[in-house]
Formats: sequence, C-alpha cells, structure tokens
Amino acid sequence: MSKLLQALALAGAMISCASVTAAQTPGAFVEAPGGKLWYETCGSGPQAMVLIHDGVLHSAAWDDVWPALCRSFRVVRYDRRGYGRSPEAQAPYSPLDDLQAVMGAAEIKHAVLVGASNGGGLAVDFTLAHPGEVDRLVLVGPEVTGVQHSRYFIGRLVELQGRLARGDVAGALRNSWAFAPGDDANMARLLKLEAANPQDMQHKDPALPLPPAVGRLGEIRAPTLLVVGESDQPDNHASAGVVEHAIPGATRVVVPGAGHLVYMAKPAEFSELVTRFAENLPSPGTEEALRRVIGEFQRGEPDYSRMSAYLGGVVRSQIGAIKHLQAANGPLKSITFKGPGGDGDDVFVVAYEHSTGEVRIALDAEGRIMDLRPGRAP
Repeated sequence: MSKLLQALALAGAMISCASVTAAQTPGAFVEAPGGKLWYETCGSGPQAMVLIHDGVLHSAAWDDVWPALCRSFRVVRYDRRGYGRSPEAQAPYSPLDDLQAVMGAAEIKHAVLVGASNGGGLAVDFTLAHPGEVDRLVLVGPEVTGVQHSRYFIGRLVELQGRLARGDVAGALRNSWAFAPGDDANMARLLKLEAANPQDMQHKDPALPLPPAVGRLGEIRAPTLLVVGESDQPDNHASAGVVEHAIPGATRVVVPGAGHLVYMAKPAEFSELVTRFAENLPSPGTEEALRRVIGEFQRGEPDYSRMSAYLGGVVRSQIGAIKHLQAANGPLKSITFKGPGGDGDDVFVVAYEHSTGEVRIALDAEGRIMDLRPGRAP
C-alpha cells in the first residue's frame, strides 16, 4: 500500500492548546543513520511511555492526551522521518532503528509503546524485534503488515486518493473515517492542522520493508490493549479482531462516539484507558465486588441490593444455572486483573480449581454491580 493510501487509511490527529503541567523538557534532535529525529519528553513517573504517531500527522497528533499522560508517566513522543521537524529520509532507513535511537536519547531502556495506525504497526514490529524493551503494548486502530484488506476498503482508498490527486484534501478527509459522523469541530481542526503541515503528507518515505508481522503475532508476550473507535472502518475493526485473537491475552476496547482518531475525539476516555492499562490498575471497587459476588454465588443467594435492578432481574432468572456452574468450577483459586474492557468495565481472569475464564464487571455511581458477564477463555 502506498504511503498516500496509508495516510488516508490511517488518518492522524491534531494539535490542541492544552498546557502541560508536568515537567517537560524542550524538544531536541537525535542523530539516526542518515538523518536526525526531533523528540521531546515530559513527566517524571516511574513508568516510561513512548507515543508513535500515525501516517498523516507528526507528533502533534498526541497533543490532546499529552497533559494527562505526562502527569502519570515519563512520556516521549517524536516526529518520524519527513514529519513535523524531522527531515525526510534521503536514503533507505529502518524505522525500528529510529525508534531505538529515540529511546536511547531519552535514556529509556524499556517502555509502554502506544502506536496509532501505521505507528501501531511499527510498535508491533519493534516488539517482535526487541521484546525485552517493551513492557506493554497499546495499539490504536493498528495497521499490521500482512493483514489483508477487503475489496471495499481498497476501493474507498482509491476514491480518496483520487480526491487528493485533484487537490481536494478537505474532501478526501471529510469522506474518510477519521471521526464519527457529525463530529464537525474535530474535522475542522484536523483540516487546519493539515494545511499548516503539508510536509506530513508530501514527503517521500524510503523505509526498509519488513516481513509481514501477522504470522508472528503469537510470539508477543507483552500485555496488549487494542483501542478502536466505534465509527472506524469495518476493515479496521476486523484487523483489530485478528490482532486481538493472535496475541495471547490481548484485550480490545471499542470507544463509542469516535472514529479512527480516538485520542483526538475522546481524549479523556483514551487517557484513562491507557493509564489504567499501563499501571495495571482496575477501577476502584471492581475486584472487591467480583470476589464478594463469587463468594455469594458459591454460598447461596447473592445480595441483589448490591446489583442494579436490571442485573438483579437477570441473575434471579438464571440463578439455578449460575449455582450449577459455580459448583462445577470448584473452589476459587485466584482473580487477576487483565485490563480495561471498554464500556466502563474491567476484565479479570478468574481461576477455579476446575476451570479458568474471563469475567467482565462494572459498577454504577453507587458502587452496585451493573454489568457482570463472562469473557473469552484465556
């Protein structure tokens, strides 16, 4: 797929005027083979995080989530070659070597990688090449090499390419899946930033090709979170599903009200998801509630007053089957937080003497259980 098609398929983000309150260092350049890369850091948290932007815009793509992430982590973002302040490559180069150069300049030996679109594909490739340097992996609508696209998707890309060839950048982006339908304010901001940074979509990119990653996803052992906007292209949802099921233990979250650019459309929700996943922390009270309700099921009737009215009604109607299943499972051995599951729920791996499976749970504002359902088997 050409860089232009990738740019359209994996649309980027934009700049915001939010200020960063965490410690921030001035941007700097690091030398890379045959060129140089601009990067900046912020925050002083114990966990390092590297943000890898998409195929349309430079590191300003992360501006809307930068302040929140910088309060919790030591964060690095950089302009890939030809984007933003980084000069375009004049000869073939390795994006993996570039990422390693940035991490070295920032004195980061291992980190959580957060990659968007083809930046997500780069994060996957880096994880396969340097597994010891990746603590956790967040992939936002990732473009993973080797995943096949539908004829419909390719047709849409050709249509958008035609608009760009005619100079209709605004028409191309407005007919893309960057945002949910009706999100005109974010689209206007995106178009403004595109006009101010034409180099991001016009530079040449002689990146060295890598073997398809899709067949090696099962080798990834880093805990992985996939984030996809509800209004993103069906092919991107399908691709995320492929990646979710190929990487052991991966979790996928679908964000309502967002298209491909989740971090721009829903920055607060995105920052919370990434923070909870990176810190490996469940929402307050969910683990305690899960342990309590499992114990109640095993001992007899649950406390329906600590469930929402709807969930209580569902449980009452199925209590016989639930008790039978709990008896077959045997004694509870452990409960382990896996990650956020979307829709405000948390995903736990529950191990019994005779079985192991995922359980999703969410609490309402009063601390009552409002969602309790099985997930997939680990």
